[in-house]
Amino acid sequence: MKSVLTELPVEWDYAGDDDGLDAGSVSYIKFLGRKLFQEYEPNQFQVFEDRLVDWLNNLDSESDQKLLLALLVELFFVGRREFEALYRSVYGGILSQWIVDQDQLNLFDPDIDGHIRASLNSCWLCPITDSLRINSFLKVNGLKSMEHRPDWKSLVKFGDVKKIKSYMAENKIKKIVLLEDFVGSGTQVQEALDYVEKSLKDFNVLICPLVVCPKGDELVSKKVEKLVNVDYKPGLLIPNEAMFQRGTNSPNPELYEKFWQLFSRLQGRLGISKTEAMLGFKKTGAQVVMYSNCPNNTLTLFHRETDDWKPLFARVNRV
Repeated sequence: MKSVLTELPVEWDYAGDDDGLDAGSVSYIKFLGRKLFQEYEPNQFQVFEDRLVDWLNNLDSESDQKLLLALLVELFFVGRREFEALYRSVYGGILSQWIVDQDQLNLFDPDIDGHIRASLNSCWLCPITDSLRINSFLKVNGLKSMEHRPDWKSLVKFGDVKKIKSYMAENKIKKIVLLEDFVGSGTQVQEALDYVEKSLKDFNVLICPLVVCPKGDELVSKKVEKLVNVDYKPGLLIPNEAMFQRGTNSPNPELYEKFWQLFSRLQGRLGISKTEAMLGFKKTGAQVVMYSNCPNNTLTLFHRETDDWKPLFARVNRV
């Protein structure tokens, strides 16, 4: 018999061990819905709990609905405040230390903060893609940077190397800082690094993504090893244990095997031919959603929309 929900059942807070839900999961998700999940911009004018009920109603049985809710409990959601905290952390830690090393500044100089800020303002601070909101990063940290701050995905595609170097010469730019909000597989960062390697070998470059998955970290780290003028410092590296994994590497092998079996049953409804593709782009297995969008490296059933599936965090895709 199909179980159609009109609201989150309070009695699920007292779910048994076989349900996959910990006690209090419903109250926990309701709290996160009000305080965090409601910030999700692509659905900001819809009540989160209404979307959640629609998402759970994609499934017919109560046991599967509980399993889906248990998967949501495992999600890592990065809200607006968390991103602003990352902005400040990256500036006060990674960027400042890089400038100290690059300029060989004296840490005991009473005006060290002013020197760091002035040096960063003379760098070319740019986003790798337009997902990173460079204006917000600069405002939160009280930085100015250059008048033009193009995203490098567009620069790589349309930029004229001569014009770029001319702009850098006119503005006396010697150092480049490339920021990104989220790196899953590392593909877009690799494109930027290929461009640096080919055309901008004479400039010191810092690659600093705010949130990075293990696959992306491995790819970027290997690429940077070959580039003497490039440093790579991620803000927050998601541990392998937080990625979707089966078997002994999983935080809960029995529960995650149930998730996997659910993926297998749902792949057709989500227009996917192989179960592995349910792990997102490049089979990354991310369980991450940002307030601004859902990465395509995240588990597909969170963001995929088809005639037969309503997403919880509808993703804004590029054309």
